[in-house]
Amino acid sequence: LMHRPRLAPDAGMLFLFDESSDHSFWMKNTLIPLDMIFVAEDGRVAGVVARAVPGDLTPRSVGAPSRYVLEVNGGWAEAHGVGPGDRVRFENVPRF
Repeated sequence: LMHRPRLAPDAGMLFLFDESSDHSFWMKNTLIPLDMIFVAEDGRVAGVVARAVPGDLTPRSVGAPSRYVLEVNGGWAEAHGVGPGDRVRFENVPRF
């Protein structure tokens, strides 16, 4: 979501990794605050990085393995009650 000045309220970007790992992200060239929802191989939320600061170069992770990461608008996870341990279901996504 780099270089985007806005994101529709319920839009996002899903990262699909070949393997589970303690993935980390930074906010270089990102113009809007984001929540990063890290999802484990079993479909449970491993953790959430809430309201990551635009432009911040600090690597952000949740300290647990994830296979998927969903980036959404900052504050979305809290507004929708999404947190660690919650079950996620992806539709029309390969390998899940």
